[in-house]
Amino acid sequence: MCSSRRPPTSARSGPGSRPLARITGVAAVLLVLAGCSSGLADSPGAGPARGASDAYAAYTGLTGQARTDKLLADARSEGGELDVYTSNTDIQSLVDGFQAAYPGIKVNAFRANSETVLQRVLQETSAHKTANDVVDTNDFELRVLNGQGALATYDGPAKANLRKDAVFPGWQAERFNAFVVGWNTAQVGDGQGPGDFTDLADPRWKGKVALEVGDWDWYASMHSYLTDVRKMPAADVDALFQKIVANAKVTKGHTVQGELLSAGQFAAAASVYSHTIDNAAAKGAPVAWHPVTSPVILRPNGFGVMAAPRHPAAALLWADWVLGDGQRSIAGSHRIPAVENVPGFADPIPAGTQVYTVPDSVINASDKWNKAYDDLLRGVPQAG
Repeated sequence: MCSSRRPPTSARSGPGSRPLARITGVAAVLLVLAGCSSGLADSPGAGPARGASDAYAAYTGLTGQARTDKLLADARSEGGELDVYTSNTDIQSLVDGFQAAYPGIKVNAFRANSETVLQRVLQETSAHKTANDVVDTNDFELRVLNGQGALATYDGPAKANLRKDAVFPGWQAERFNAFVVGWNTAQVGDGQGPGDFTDLADPRWKGKVALEVGDWDWYASMHSYLTDVRKMPAADVDALFQKIVANAKVTKGHTVQGELLSAGQFAAAASVYSHTIDNAAAKGAPVAWHPVTSPVILRPNGFGVMAAPRHPAAALLWADWVLGDGQRSIAGSHRIPAVENVPGFADPIPAGTQVYTVPDSVINASDKWNKAYDDLLRGVPQAG
């Protein structure tokens, strides 16, 4: 579209190998859940429908100031706290903004990488000991959680302002991450950046390209774009990626990738986030991603409210705020908001850019693409 995973038989470690802890850990948790004598929907307050009706029914149909007043009063009576599990590296700006809007509510944010967040929620939910109210992470993890009945549908009035591509069963995007090609401007002169992703296969980029070790969804989306949109034979796409990998080093984590790019450890990053580049450039780092290298891969990142939350009123208060005034905070972090017409936001992706959204077919075949990306990166040296 333009504009449960299988556990591996073994794990590898050491330089140049892709860690498989994420796949193994998530698969193990899902297998435990599948093997339980009763599913999540059989537990008190669990399951999407029951969680929504029991925990959030008192707020159905409320709008405007009456809704906010009711949620705020009930959030205070719940204890004045909100527990958020997140992989969002910019969560603090949202926490600060929310607490400024509602001084009586304290946000307890647990932040880790997306796979750790997923495993924690699955383990706690399967034990019927949900310890959070909201989970904020990547699309794949949210789809898994919704499939396991851990999330309830959010139907607040703020949902009506979302982009059409931001609404999913059981959760919604609050922002979009754009995978782009970024480069170090001290090493890549004006007009010398790759005009197209396929340019990174050129031998002149030998040893100068960074790939991120966990970006199986980016890889799968780029592969699908080249085959489905540009109609390249799959064998040619595979050969293209082999040439790019021959020019590459790997990094672990997009934050580290951005830091190493800024430090000149490599000349270009094939799958860096646009906001990573923009935040670094705003601090004076010699990095850029314009003129844009085609295509840009767009991935929704969002949140879900828990089916059995500890603080249901606070969860809805957070959801309403994040999809309302919180969108300006998201835009201020150089992120792409999920709501239409955010004041002061200028889309960093120029009109006419080839944009490809991570397709459902990629998410539904995560085991296949995980393995393919792992095999592709086998033996690639680490950066840094």
